[in-house]
This record gives sequence, C-alpha cells and structure tokens, in this order.
Amino acid sequence: MQIFKYILLTLVLLSLPTFGLYAFGPGVGSALVLLMFIGILGYFFLNKKEKFVFPFLVLGLSYYLISGVNFSGFLEDYINDIIKYLIFIILTGYLIKQTKQIEVCIILLIGALSILVNVIQFPNSYGRYSGLYLNPNTAGVVCLLGFAYSYSIKSLKYRLLLQFLFTIAGIMTFSRSFILVLILVNLVSMISNKKNIIGLLIGAVALVIILGTTTLQLNSKRFSALKSIFSDDVDREAISENPRNETWALYTDVVLDKPIYGHGYKSMQGKETDTVGIKAGVHNTYLMVLGESGLIPFLLLTYIYVFIFIKSLKHFSAHPEYNYLSIILITYLLVSHNFFDNYLILFISIWLYIKVKESPEIINPITKS
Repeated sequence: MQIFKYILLTLVLLSLPTFGLYAFGPGVGSALVLLMFIGILGYFFLNKKEKFVFPFLVLGLSYYLISGVNFSGFLEDYINDIIKYLIFIILTGYLIKQTKQIEVCIILLIGALSILVNVIQFPNSYGRYSGLYLNPNTAGVVCLLGFAYSYSIKSLKYRLLLQFLFTIAGIMTFSRSFILVLILVNLVSMISNKKNIIGLLIGAVALVIILGTTTLQLNSKRFSALKSIFSDDVDREAISENPRNETWALYTDVVLDKPIYGHGYKSMQGKETDTVGIKAGVHNTYLMVLGESGLIPFLLLTYIYVFIFIKSLKHFSAHPEYNYLSIILITYLLVSHNFFDNYLILFISIWLYIKVKESPEIINPITKS
C-alpha cells in the first residue's frame, strides 16, 4: 500500500500527466491522467474512509455551477472538469491525511532537481527552466513549497542542504514572484527563530554561484536584471516588465460588469473559451473566480485561505512551516489562474487545511491577545 501511495503522490506532486502530454503526446498524457484518477479511486476503496474537506467541495460546486450558466464551450469538457475536481476533492482525504511532511518534501525535491537537470542537460533558448512542471512560474512555486517544508526537517545539515537545492533550482526559473516570496518567507522565519537568517545567506550563496556562471544558457534579460541588483545601475525596466498588476487592470472593468454571477466558465483564462475578448489571461485566481462565477465562490475562496492563514499563526511556535506554506499559497493565487485543475496546489491546500484545523493549537506571542 505504501508503494501505491507513493505512485499517486508522484503523479500529483510532480505533475506527471501534464509532462507526459507535452513530452510524449496525448496518448501518454491521457494514460497518466487515467492512471492518477483510477489510482485515487482504488486508494479510496482499499483504505479507511475519511470525511472530505467540505469548504473545498462547496467552493468547487458553486464555482462550476454558477460559471456553467454562461459557459459557451464544449459541454463534455465542462462535465469532465467537474467530475475530475469532485473525485479529487472527495476521494483523496485519506491519502492526504496519511501523507507526511517529509514525503511531500522529498517528492518536491525530485521536482526541483528536474529543473537543474533541465538547465544542465536540456538547455533552451528561452533561458528560463521548469523541469517536469513545464511552466517556470509553477516550478518556482514548487521550489518555494519545498523550501517551506524543509523547516520541518530536524537535522540542520539536511535542512540547509534542501534549502540550498530548492533555492538554486528556484532561481533558475527566473520567476520574479519566486524571489520576492522567498525573501518574504525568510523574513517571517526570522520571527520564529533569529538563526533562520541563514536562509537568506543560503540564497545569497546560490545567487553568487549563478551570477558567476558563464557556461549555462540563461535568460539574458532576466539574468542581466538580476545582476544589476548588485550594481549602481539597477535595470528597473527589465525587473518591472509586464507586471501582473497591468494584466489584472485589463480585466477590472470586465469583472465589475458582472460581479454577482460572472461571465462564465473559462471566460477569463486567455484560452479559446475566453469570451470577454482579452487573450492575456487574468493571471489571478481571486479575480478569475470573481469574474467567471461571481461573488459567492469568490467569498468562499477568500474565506478558505484567510482561515488557513489565521489558523497557521496559532501553530507558529511548533510548526512555523504551516504559516510559510499559507503565505506561498495565498501569493501564488495572485499570479495564477489555473486553480481548479491544478491538483498539486489543491493537494497542498487541502493538506494544510487539514493540518491547521485538526492539529492542537499552540498559542504563541504572535497570536496571543
């Protein structure tokens, strides 16, 4: 049964179905998707039944049902998406509850190492790397999540090694949000323990190594912008190029046009079903949910992640990594719009929700009134 669990965790946390589709074609991609969901069904029926996480179920149902009213795409795709979401939310409770932090951390480490393999063995002209995750921004958040989970490792030497690997792999994605959130997590970690300043030092060492590299094929514009931070002439134009707030601004009037019930499923994701006439994609889960399905799902989504964040503060003394994970998830949703079919993010979100809700609360100076 342990092998069965690890196969499922690998499929979900390494996003193997998506990679299989890209690398080997629709046949392999579809087979891996089918394997993942059949595996989830099998694991559910072969093990103890757990209650599903009700808020995520209500969120999904409200989003799909309300956004489906104005959906103009293929009905079969819409129904398939609903079924997959419901299967994942309802049937993965026991799998998620039985997954330990070290197991998640190790699998995410494999994902991070795939980024380094991508850099060394399979360089590309784009110069931003993502390994198994295909998208550099997704790869960046994986490295952030792994970095946060590393704080649960008791051995200092192994924790520092993991943090170094996650940091250097994350920098190779050249994701601006990775750098910003990594700094934020490190600053918050210093509240938990001043010795955690070593996390910033690890980041500095990783930067020095990358800046001293001359043989790797890296994104020239972002690499130059990164180097400019340490000079007197900071390349502000490259650093601020195509900021997400400009993308969000494109959708502001659209969102305000139908704030109660939205414009319909996938209308704001920059795909062929984008019915609002803007092909950029909103790149913000909160705005996507509000713009596609209106106020009720938006309030539910906001409630879930505010709840996770507040509850994580009550565990800050014993499990500061819960707070780091909540910060990473909340900020990631600000720059991504593929929430309901992003099973990696759903898995981590449900895992964290269960942990902060069911673990004994330990009041600490941050939350003590």
